[in-house]
Amino acid sequence: MRRTFFLPVFTALLALLVPMPALALPLRARALFIGDIMAHKQQLDAAATGRNGSREWDFAPQFRRVRPLFGGDALIVGNLETTFAGPQKGYAGYPSFNTPDSLADALVALGVRVVTLANNHILDRGAGGARRTVEVLNRSGILWTGLGLDDVPENDALLVEHGGLRWAFVNYSYGSNRLLSSSDVHLNVISDSAISEGLARARTLSPDIITACFHWGQEYHFVPSDHQRRAAEAALAQGAHLVIGTHPHVLQPMELRLASSDYGPDARLVAWSLGNFVSFQRTLPRERSCVLAVEVEKAAEGEGARLVRVSVAPTRVALVPSGRGRRAEVVYAGTGGSFNHAGLPALELERTQRAGGRILDFLGVDGEPDENGFYTLWCAEDPGRLPIPRLRSPRD
Repeated sequence: MRRTFFLPVFTALLALLVPMPALALPLRARALFIGDIMAHKQQLDAAATGRNGSREWDFAPQFRRVRPLFGGDALIVGNLETTFAGPQKGYAGYPSFNTPDSLADALVALGVRVVTLANNHILDRGAGGARRTVEVLNRSGILWTGLGLDDVPENDALLVEHGGLRWAFVNYSYGSNRLLSSSDVHLNVISDSAISEGLARARTLSPDIITACFHWGQEYHFVPSDHQRRAAEAALAQGAHLVIGTHPHVLQPMELRLASSDYGPDARLVAWSLGNFVSFQRTLPRERSCVLAVEVEKAAEGEGARLVRVSVAPTRVALVPSGRGRRAEVVYAGTGGSFNHAGLPALELERTQRAGGRILDFLGVDGEPDENGFYTLWCAEDPGRLPIPRLRSPRD
């Protein structure tokens, strides 16, 4: 079944009432990708509140310090590595995640519009937990991909219209921590045939950009595995412009693949692993990640959209004293922009600044950040200047 969504929603409603003029070319749109969104027990404990005479959970403070990174008109995509299985199942962190629904509210407030669900934890609470997770996301207005259920077939493609461009997403996992006994919820699992099927469906949607999101690789390894490389090559060969990876819980390098076209350099991006966007994993460097920004331009009718800029904003999960011990908060680790570091312990701030430098050296970033705090990794204006990592890991 074709699933097409428009962002923002009011544009589609307005079009029913007022004829909309054709969008002027060139069109330029931006997407942001974040890594694993996790909720360990310590995060649940810190988010618990006693408002309104009952127990509630507020996860918004985890993201308050990096809100400036998510400003502007960007399509924000993250990997949801937990479930919303409901209070009856009991809330818990690792190894069988179940998180209060209010995490979805915090993600909406941050601006997240798409989450990937094909990962090894989506079935932690069985098919019923996965199905309820989808229901919570649907109510929250967050789009999702990575599962087949009801009228969404296995290995389906999600189409999102944003910034005047058509973005198609496919999503696969290496597998699951739990066997699926139900026949009505299907996890998209990496295989040559699944990638071929999903990318074929994506191409039928006439997209401007195709993104293949994979949950893959070896945990805590800083280089991609052979399995990752085979899957990425299969996706690129079948039309993917962006290949975005999660699961290792640490950063892995990013690669640009360049070819020539009639309209200039034709770039493809592979981000092997974005690491943990938020978690309570404290073993270095699992607390380090980045927000990946891609900017795409369609210059004229009949031309394909092309990647024109790739940039990153380094982040770190810091521990901040709160009324219930220590709260995990995502903190900007670069030197640009205007960010709130108030109340951040001096040692945490020092560690964050040091981590930012290691992240940038590991990814091979040069130069200064822009006004929003993002560092250019690659741009079409200087296509031959590719990132060259200066470290083998982002660890201290």
